[in-house]
Amino acid sequence: MSEKTVREAEKELKAARIREKAIHDNNVTKNRDFTLGIPMAKEPRNRRPSSGDVPNAITLPKKSKPTKENIPY
Repeated sequence: MSEKTVREAEKELKAARIREKAIHDNNVTKNRDFTLGIPMAKEPRNRRPSSGDVPNAITLPKKSKPTKENIPY
């Protein structure tokens, strides 16, 4: 029996892994069937109720976006 060095064994193992991956990649077929049936209808977003919609409720006003940049100095 011939003794192999660690480096030769690593090279052989790497070559075997590359061969195995190539065989696996060649056997993989892409599924190009994109038929899902009837598309789902988009549901409308639930609106947040305003203060006029709920009786006897006081809500905070909507937060407004800043009109200028936030410069600290």
